Amino acid sequence: MRETTLTFGPQGDLLGTVTFAADAAPPSFGVLLFNAGVIHRVGAHRVNVKLARALAAEGVASLRFDLHGMGDSQRADGRLSYADQVVADLRAAMDALQSATGAPSFALVGFCSGALPSYWTARADPRVSAIVLYDALYFATPLSVLRYLGVRLMRHGYGPKAWTVWLRAGLRGAAAAGAKLTRLLVRRTRSSTARGDSAIPAEADRIDRRALGQGLLALAERGVGVMVLSAGTDFSAVNYADQLRHTLGLRQVSHPRLLFAHLHDIDHAVTTRVAQQQWIDTVRRGLLQLAPLPSQAASPPSST
Repeated sequence: MRETTLTFGPQGDLLGTVTFAADAAPPSFGVLLFNAGVIHRVGAHRVNVKLARALAAEGVASLRFDLHGMGDSQRADGRLSYADQVVADLRAAMDALQSATGAPSFALVGFCSGALPSYWTARADPRVSAIVLYDALYFATPLSVLRYLGVRLMRHGYGPKAWTVWLRAGLRGAAAAGAKLTRLLVRRTRSSTARGDSAIPAEADRIDRRALGQGLLALAERGVGVMVLSAGTDFSAVNYADQLRHTLGLRQVSHPRLLFAHLHDIDHAVTTRVAQQQWIDTVRRGLLQLAPLPSQAASPPSST
C-alpha cells in the first residue's frame, strides 16, 4: 500500500492524502472521504484512514481530504455559499484523484454532516457513481416514537416516581406540539400571501423529506448508487430498519441502486473497535455492490 499527501484545488489551498490501490490494475472508480462536522479528514476515531486502507486492499484508491476552513485546508474566500463551496471542493477532489490514479468515476462517503454535500455533488457532477449517506437523517414516525417511549418507560420503571417523570415529559411534549402547530400555521399564512417569483419557500430552511426521497430515487434511476445508513444505539433518532425508507416516501420502492441499512448495535461516532469494523465492512461491501470492480462479485451490505 502506498499513500501520499498533496495540495490541490484552483488555489492549491486544499490538502488531502491519496491511498493508492494495492494492485496496479486501472481503477474502475475512486472514493472520496472528508470531514464529519469539524473532525479532521482522518474521520471519527480514524475511521476514514481504516476504510481507505481496506478499500486499497480491494483495488480501490481513495482521497481523504479537508474541506475549506477545516483541518489542514485553508479558508475559502467567501465568494460562494456553503453549499456551492462544498460542492466545488468535492469536484476539485475528484479532479485531484482522477489526475493521481486515472479513476473515471467516484463514490462519495458522507459521514453525518457530509451526507447532504455528497447528495448535492451527485446531482451536479456526472462523475459521481455512488454516494453513502451515514446517520444524517432523523425523521420520526409514530412507530419510532412508541419504541423510544417504551425503552424510556422500561428504564424508569413503573412506580410513582416514574409516572411523575412521564407526566412532566407529557406536558413538555404537548407544549412542543402546540408550538410546532403554531409555526406551521404561520408558515402557511406567509406562503399564501407571497406572490410572484420573489416568494420564499416556507420550508426553505428545512429538509423536505419527500423531495429528498424523490431526489435519491432519481439518482438511482440515473445509475448513481445510493446507500443510506443509520446507527441504532441512539434510540431517540432512528430505531428500526425501515424508518428512513418510510419517512422518505420510499416504502414501496425497490431499486437495485438504492440501498438502506440500519446498524442497530453501533453508535453514531463508531466509538468502539467492533462498531468501526462493522461500519467499515458495511460501507466497503456497499461500495463494491454499487460500483463493482470488473469481474468481481460483492456480497450485499447488512440490512438488519
